[in-house]
Amino acid sequence: MRTQRRIRLVFLILLAVLVLPVIIPLPPVGVDAAALADPGGTFMTVSGLSTYVLAAGPADGVPVLLLHGWGASTFTWRENQSALAEAGYRAIAFDRPPYGLSAKTGDNIPYSPGALADFTAQVMDALHIDSAILIGQSQGGGVIGHFAVKYPARVRALVFVSAALRPTDDPSPPNDGGRAGGALGIPPVVTSLLNFPPFARWAQIGIRAFVTPDFAARILRGAYYDPAFMTPEAAEGYSRQLRVVGWDEALLHQLRGGVFQTEPISAAQIAAIDAPTMIVWGEADTWVPITVGERLRELLPEAVYVTYENAGHLPHEEAAAAFNRDLLDFLAENTLSST
Repeated sequence: MRTQRRIRLVFLILLAVLVLPVIIPLPPVGVDAAALADPGGTFMTVSGLSTYVLAAGPADGVPVLLLHGWGASTFTWRENQSALAEAGYRAIAFDRPPYGLSAKTGDNIPYSPGALADFTAQVMDALHIDSAILIGQSQGGGVIGHFAVKYPARVRALVFVSAALRPTDDPSPPNDGGRAGGALGIPPVVTSLLNFPPFARWAQIGIRAFVTPDFAARILRGAYYDPAFMTPEAAEGYSRQLRVVGWDEALLHQLRGGVFQTEPISAAQIAAIDAPTMIVWGEADTWVPITVGERLRELLPEAVYVTYENAGHLPHEEAAAAFNRDLLDFLAENTLSST
């Protein structure tokens, strides 16, 4: 009799796990991205995806493309874009889908480095830009590295900022404990379960309940050398994308393994990059440690190499004044300020 009760209990639990998520209504949450756009921000369709673009500076200035890191947005360049614009450059930041205010869902959202490089080229095509200076932070730095390998003629200069770019053929990558290339720390068994519809539904419910602006701010605080840099204003800016319809579906897709896809890039390919290059790092970076920057410096010995002592993974924010000065000096020496 006791065994039968246990069997019934297990059956009821399984029934609840499998059926309840289908029964629980889960209507879309959030607002249209256009309601959250910055003054001057625009949307354009690239590869069938709504893509948010924020540009500043003279229309005939040398184009500078600003590529943010994983989970970030145009907001990360708030301390740098105006400095570039005032110096005469056409500073263009854009949100790579599914981040920021760009499309959250779609079968063709790019995640691999090669696909992201192709998408960047498509953004340039849509903006009628033949070649540009590319500045990439974290994952964005990895993207511009792959872009330079695939589209060398379209690169005027490269600026790697705490770039998640490491040769995949290095015999023994440094055991630095950083987060570059990590799959959010999600065990493979969990990602497999998330491909089972009932568990995916439960995960989406959990995402809505627990991934709040405060939660996101606590995680991002670790990217700074000084946690106080994560002000309420910064938290609001970074979490704006959590208010866009479809944000939960986008995050669920990434938890399933749709992010940090690896793609080979060899040391020889990186070393063959011949565009003027600047490498920037925060010496206290725990997300993509400075050992990654030192490896890039070995491969690109002609590059300008700058580090900031009291800065973490976001040196362009924490050391904005020094970064802007060093960046503009580098560009003045290596590029033309107008077309």
